[in-house]
Amino acid sequence: MAYLNVSSPSQFVQLLITGDQTVNITSATSTTTNVIAVPALQDITVTNNNGTFRWVQLDNTSRRVVATPATNSLNFNIVLDDSSFFSTSTGVTGVTGLQGLSNAKSLVQFKFQWGAGTAHYTTGTGYLTGLASKVTPDQPVWMTPLVLEVDGNYTNTL
Repeated sequence: MAYLNVSSPSQFVQLLITGDQTVNITSATSTTTNVIAVPALQDITVTNNNGTFRWVQLDNTSRRVVATPATNSLNFNIVLDDSSFFSTSTGVTGVTGLQGLSNAKSLVQFKFQWGAGTAHYTTGTGYLTGLASKVTPDQPVWMTPLVLEVDGNYTNTL
């Protein structure tokens, strides 16, 4: 068994986002034009919530269940970075950074690299939401949750 240890610099996770639908996100890197490499990721959760529909029948003492479409999302907490939060490299004219992509309700492509020195990554399209930037005297750097609501299925590359 091999654990996905992401504690050293060569094993860090990475999130790439673009609003440019012409970019091939699967081959994108942090230096690809119109791609934002989101720094300072924290508390990462990758969710695949399959829905269910349940019913009862008069001829059975137990409930029946079938799967319904899933709700997929990636959830992060991030430390705000001037170049990614307010960047001009979004691939969408007049839209700047993560905040701009969220505010404009732009469909984005994403590539989430699982890290741990592996080539595993997850790609898809979706919308940025859940931004709630916060700073306090005890937390003197701006932080925000970031939710990437996936439109359809994830694509996993192993």
